[in-house]
Amino acid sequence: MNVFLTRPLFNSSLLKARLSEAGITLIVADSDDICDRTELLEKMQNVAAILTHTEDDIDADLIAKMPSTVKLIANYGIGFSNIDVVAAAEKGIQVTNTPTEEAFHATAEATVALLVSIARQIPALSAERKAMKADPAPSFQRPTAVSIRNKITGIIGLGRIGSRVAQMMHHGFNNTIIYYDLSLNKAMGQAVNAKKVELAELMSNADFICVNMPLSEHTYDLVSAKMLALMKPDAVLINTARAGLVNEEALICRLNAGQLHGAGLDVYTDKVNNITAKNVALTSHFANFEREAYTAMTNLVADNIIGCLNNNKPVTPVNSPRGISS
Repeated sequence: MNVFLTRPLFNSSLLKARLSEAGITLIVADSDDICDRTELLEKMQNVAAILTHTEDDIDADLIAKMPSTVKLIANYGIGFSNIDVVAAAEKGIQVTNTPTEEAFHATAEATVALLVSIARQIPALSAERKAMKADPAPSFQRPTAVSIRNKITGIIGLGRIGSRVAQMMHHGFNNTIIYYDLSLNKAMGQAVNAKKVELAELMSNADFICVNMPLSEHTYDLVSAKMLALMKPDAVLINTARAGLVNEEALICRLNAGQLHGAGLDVYTDKVNNITAKNVALTSHFANFEREAYTAMTNLVADNIIGCLNNNKPVTPVNSPRGISS
């Protein structure tokens, strides 16, 4: 059996070895760029599974063209909004993701790292110094940081990543935790006294806003222009979830007008090229870019492929294909 990997992994050799032990051959795309659709259409004709990245657009049209030999689309990432899981299920194709504990920890740590960086004006100060030949003269007229301790952190999506962010901000910086989610997180209510509030209340009161909610048709543009307008002028917004959750035009408008302290974005569109504000960090969807997390994700994607192709039992399925029990 053959499996096609759309772009090399952090440790493709580990995956290749794991699959080889199970009698599965890994075919890896030559380029490290996002896989060209034409190449994907060609390579998927002779494989039992396709190993995709969150940047690969696996839409209904592409799925419709997949041959009956394809049994699995194994996504390398926590999210899977890049795949039409309904279309895959209707065609009898299993879809899996890689929600490892290490990946949750890595993304939560990256969220807090961005928050601390923006609060302390690190991107702005670094850019300022790089543009000069010597340190700037001391002046109290220069932009200042905002404290992180004893503030209010608002978390949009108090799931496995958001909960870790809550614990770090509460225990590390004595922050009060408020959150918006579809369900009540009793565990975090007990652990860090997290309070569930409406989104408008969170946007109005939080000093730090962390977006950690999955993207769906129900959450698209959740942090709308109307919601962003409620933010305090010295507040910080961090998004390590998905770009579609936040209205980028409205966010950029507030940033460029100096109406926010700053923002840390791990996910975004090309609209960020219009940002002129200095205290902004863009990390190119690298929130879980960590050796430990990627090794764990590689092992899990191998387990999913082996489990699905050898006994029809993937470890972390995200859909229930017609004719396959969940």
